[in-house]
Amino acid sequence: MMDKNHATFSEGFMKENLYTILVIDDDEITRTTLATLLEKPNLQMEMAEDGIQGLELAKKINPDVILLDVMMPRMNGFEVCRLIRADPSIGEVPIIMITALDERDMIIKGLEAGADDFLSKPFDSLELEARMHTLRRVDRYRHLMDERKKLQDALTELSEKNLQLRALSRQVMNAQENERRRIAIELHDEVGQLLTGLKLILEHPRENKSLVIADAHAVAIELIKHVREMSLNLRPSTLDDFGLFSALDSLFKRFTNQTSITVQHNVNPLDERRFDRFVELTVFRVVQEALTNVARHAGAQEATVHLDTSAEHLQVGITDKGKGFDVSTKDLMASIGLSGMQERTNMAGGIFNLKSAHGQGTQILIDFDLNGAG
Repeated sequence: MMDKNHATFSEGFMKENLYTILVIDDDEITRTTLATLLEKPNLQMEMAEDGIQGLELAKKINPDVILLDVMMPRMNGFEVCRLIRADPSIGEVPIIMITALDERDMIIKGLEAGADDFLSKPFDSLELEARMHTLRRVDRYRHLMDERKKLQDALTELSEKNLQLRALSRQVMNAQENERRRIAIELHDEVGQLLTGLKLILEHPRENKSLVIADAHAVAIELIKHVREMSLNLRPSTLDDFGLFSALDSLFKRFTNQTSITVQHNVNPLDERRFDRFVELTVFRVVQEALTNVARHAGAQEATVHLDTSAEHLQVGITDKGKGFDVSTKDLMASIGLSGMQERTNMAGGIFNLKSAHGQGTQILIDFDLNGAG
């Protein structure tokens, strides 16, 4: 009666689609004997006559188990075992070393080379099946450990991504609050004051009604102008309707009219090329914020905006020859919106570069890979 373990081993072969054993042995009788002892359904035996041939065959077929003779010409089993273990493509394959030697030193040498088990000549069929059964469990254990490591790595990566996501969420909320504060200040300082002036004009009527109407009309025109400007700054309809180039051209004209700072650029407003909507919005916002910084902080009378487009890339450079600053000062970076510009660019899939130094002006360069953007 066959041992339960042996029965399980045999049944395992029946359930497998194909189980491949590679025998590396220079002795033809040994190869024939092993092929006879291990003849089972769905079991494929591959033979190699020496170590060099065995290595080539192992890489080609990636066997489930390797039976490896110790004493062979050209390359002995220890050398073959070490080379197998050093090769990532086959390094995890279980190896049983075949030897007629029963010396402790040889076993230690084999273990050091990476062998999993040993089989002595002459072969005993029950011992051979037991060894093979054990090796199958070893192989399963290796795969299980590998899957556990992959799972742990995935969980670690997920945890890191969650931390990054929370950090990005905080930055988005900060950016939203900064934008709300900017709008509130603009409403209070510009629109609010104009409305107050209009209220005073209407509450204190003068005898000359035509002058009252003229003053109220002038304030109303100014209000419309400021509300329209705020609307354009919040979301320029030109960007949606006509694209990035037309929107930038309008931005440059408004900026020059409001600040008297000249914007030198190579933008053609008639260029109708379109890009990913998120990329277009990001480029527009970065240019808008950069020009605002030029007006508020740089002390420059001119800014240069250069766009370079190809089939693969969209690059935008914004340069001024103003005061410049120390880019290592993080608080300053945040206060003038550069950190937000960098995050916005990164979120859109672009690369953000900044160069600045005291007295040498500032240069911002953003680069988008159009094949990967969006």
